Amino acid sequence: MKVLHVAETLKGGLETYLRIVSNFQRNSPEISQVKFILPGQVDWLNPESAHVVPTARSPLSLVGYAKRVKKIIESERPSVLHLHSSIAGGIVRSMALLGQIPREVKIVYCSHGWAFDQAASSYKKSAYRWIERLLSSRSDAIICISRHEVRIAAESGIRRCTCIPNGIDSVNPAPAPAPEPPPPADAGKPAPRTILFVGRLDRQKGIDLLLDAYARVRPDFRLIVVGDAVRKDLQLAQPERVEFKGWLEKDALDAVYQSCDAIVVPSRWEGFGLVAVEAMARSKAVFASAVGGLVDIVENDRSGRLFALEHIDQMLREIDRMPIETLRQMGQTGRRIFEEKFTSQRMNTAIVDLYKESVLP
Repeated sequence: MKVLHVAETLKGGLETYLRIVSNFQRNSPEISQVKFILPGQVDWLNPESAHVVPTARSPLSLVGYAKRVKKIIESERPSVLHLHSSIAGGIVRSMALLGQIPREVKIVYCSHGWAFDQAASSYKKSAYRWIERLLSSRSDAIICISRHEVRIAAESGIRRCTCIPNGIDSVNPAPAPAPEPPPPADAGKPAPRTILFVGRLDRQKGIDLLLDAYARVRPDFRLIVVGDAVRKDLQLAQPERVEFKGWLEKDALDAVYQSCDAIVVPSRWEGFGLVAVEAMARSKAVFASAVGGLVDIVENDRSGRLFALEHIDQMLREIDRMPIETLRQMGQTGRRIFEEKFTSQRMNTAIVDLYKESVLP
């Protein structure tokens, strides 16, 4: 079985997803060849495995993108085309509807977050639903990254959906600290706990809501923010005692995850919520907005808390008051849930099984 992945962008967690899938599929006995069409070179693929076709957004460049992708498909002759995100999925499946992709090539599509589930006008959302419903007729299988995505796809008349939650490679959580002895009567105030935010500093991720609430509530905990703006669609407050670290390399990011007491995910919308899984893999409690795929990841009062965004001030106060032992217990429960549901092994095995179901007559 020969697999060709097509991704027009590598923003957000998509590159992490593709890297994990690539590592597995290159070593799978059931896949003879795996190659990628990407917008640029990446350090986790050798040049022979990647066709570079730059990102296309204008109408003219989309036509050029489609022509180059068609030539690559003709030369590679894959058994399975795995399409990632709405633009690559829209272009290639439109080509398939027009008869430019042979029927024997099976098409597997993953939106990595439905466009009609994002903040947009009702007109745009309706148009996105109609397009996805039309193109689903030329999809042999559609991967939804959360049960939330399956639910809203069914409501929109999109069929052939299979839920395969995102997964990540397992990490070794920090060893559980020994119970802290009670402080002596003359001890000063204990060191403040550390709460972490990781993600793009863009509107979707709700970082503006978090910073504004932190400035209002002025909790005792220290807030660390990892990430930077991509869309540049926000003006952000700069409260005292917030440490902005920008993007971090893998080892530095892991160290920050391991050293924090909990993580907060205040997203306005999420198809999945990979940061929550990354935190659970490291035995950290997760406080997340009750939106999208996050409600399928965080088990309320077990691995963390789900909150309505309009109650973010109250949630910060609760984090401030919550005993550190409760946070640790939530983190340990989250680790068990991660091992049951969100490992890369489970995700990758399910994807290859779906390929086989699509290819077999």
